[in-house]
Amino acid sequence: MNSLSVEADTSTGTTLLGKAASDLQTDIAIDDDYKVTGTLKYVTGYTGFSGDATEQSGNYIALDFSADDGCTIEVELTNSAHPGWKALDDDGILVARITDKDEQVINVRAYNPETETTSTITLDLSGLTLATE
Repeated sequence: MNSLSVEADTSTGTTLLGKAASDLQTDIAIDDDYKVTGTLKYVTGYTGFSGDATEQSGNYIALDFSADDGCTIEVELTNSAHPGWKALDDDGILVARITDKDEQVINVRAYNPETETTSTITLDLSGLTLATE
């Protein structure tokens, strides 16, 4: 079985599409049942996230996923404007716009082609606080 893990991206030197993690979120924690808590700040003018003006304001979460060497990590944000599975870049960092913490979840899977195994997790976002303007 693959090893798949997630943590809040709080790396001070990491630029997340033009923003630091501290610009997007505070006190993000993930418990053993994959329930996410903390606060997503309200951000405006986030042009690095999207060229679509309607997606440049709101609440964004930054998470860092890792898996065994050779694995491909894919994520799916349910009830989003862009449905479907998306492969993460090699850095394993996801930045997602959260519009409804109670109706959205983040599904993650890591596939290892060498062993033909898949690991999955589902992140419960209902514990988040979405700051408003």
